[in-house]
Amino acid sequence: MSTADPGALGVLFAELIDDAALFPPGDAPLVEAVPAHLTHDAGVHSGLLGRFLCPVSQLAALKPLLDEDEGLRLGLIADTGVDGLLAAFSGVDDDDRMILEAVEIRHPGERLEDLERRLPYGVEAYIEIAPADMRSLLPTLTGRELLHAKLRTGGLSAEAFPTPLAVAEFLVGCADLEVGLKATAGLHNAVRHTDAETGFAHHGFLNVLLAAERAGGGAEIEDVAALLALTDGADLAERVKALTVEDTARTRDLFHGFGSCSFQEPVDDLAGLGLLPGLPTVHAG
Repeated sequence: MSTADPGALGVLFAELIDDAALFPPGDAPLVEAVPAHLTHDAGVHSGLLGRFLCPVSQLAALKPLLDEDEGLRLGLIADTGVDGLLAAFSGVDDDDRMILEAVEIRHPGERLEDLERRLPYGVEAYIEIAPADMRSLLPTLTGRELLHAKLRTGGLSAEAFPTPLAVAEFLVGCADLEVGLKATAGLHNAVRHTDAETGFAHHGFLNVLLAAERAGGGAEIEDVAALLALTDGADLAERVKALTVEDTARTRDLFHGFGSCSFQEPVDDLAGLGLLPGLPTVHAG
């Protein structure tokens, strides 16, 4: 069993997990999700925690839940369309407690340039593109520093989970066009597996990280897809431990992170695979 470079793991997992507790299948109430996020943000694994993801439609209800001296790194999900998102910018800008860092929205077609032009200073946008539309829509993000891609990797039906080949094509496409991306849905476990209750085949976030490393290094689609299909957690952990700081920096330059309705599950999986320094290794199921 090899020993990982703590510096490489630090780069690989830094702010990797956006808090999507409000979204399916977790569907946590806002009044529970906000204090839970703040607790995680003050906890021992806070370095893995990214933004709190909030739909625009729940933004007004979020504000009363924050104390005057609290700060919340925020990602807004545009469930009200482009106009609703643009209108929300002024409300966030007027509240110092909310630190807006990113927005997420389905590709708005002809409104893309308008959205890009009206993004607040320092705010990035993740543009959701379906795998079927990758060839036509992904090039629209090329060369636009504040615009990145978003890939949905799961959902509430089997059809919502793209195949390893489809994810590989998306990763390689982003790497070729130098477009960063994030993923969402179905990635709260480290290793690819079949859910015992639903029968859905879930992608693993370690699989995606390793696939992104290969895609960023110029690998062929078939080689990237092979990594996404692996189900041996011990094997994946050894591959992660072999990565250098340069490898992990290249990986995160391409793959920015993922949204998970649970923060604890990904952390527990990493601990079980011996990838969290200082924590005892347990036997992952």
